Amino acid sequence: MEAKMWIDSVVSDDILLRQGKYVQTCAHLEKVLWHILFDANGYDLENDEHINAAFSQRKVTTKLISGLRGAIKAGQVAFPDRVIAILDEIERDIDNRHMAVHGAWVTRPDGTFTCEYFKNFGTSKKPEWRAYSAPISAEQIDEALAAADRLLGEAIKTWRAIGDQREASRATTAGIKSSH
Repeated sequence: MEAKMWIDSVVSDDILLRQGKYVQTCAHLEKVLWHILFDANGYDLENDEHINAAFSQRKVTTKLISGLRGAIKAGQVAFPDRVIAILDEIERDIDNRHMAVHGAWVTRPDGTFTCEYFKNFGTSKKPEWRAYSAPISAEQIDEALAAADRLLGEAIKTWRAIGDQREASRATTAGIKSSH
């Protein structure tokens, strides 16, 4: 039998499961976006040197987003409109992602939840850190989870389409070379 943990006294298993699903869905979404950026930068993740170069540039979410936006602007990303739509939605929802990962969740007596965390209401150069607390309903948690899952699905479809396009381009290039 599993030992009872302190967290069990303030957050239900159901919410912990939903939170874990949300966090992991967001983690997989970022992983797919990293692959799209690596592809845009021409990295072959089968090549050890490329792997080291690719992963040495890994950054926080905001840097990943700016890296992808820069690659899109430079014309390096296939299906840019699809990637931009994903990035725009991530940016609109970034506070919820931070709350899910860094917030301290508590189940309230009325069945809603509170998430408390420290948030910078200023800028990185002039920070204004304050405690932030927001009541959240189970429906809002489910909506956030569904949105993250939808975004992950869109990112996976886009990544696959990019791979398919790359393979088709290689096949065309190989066909041209072999006919000469």
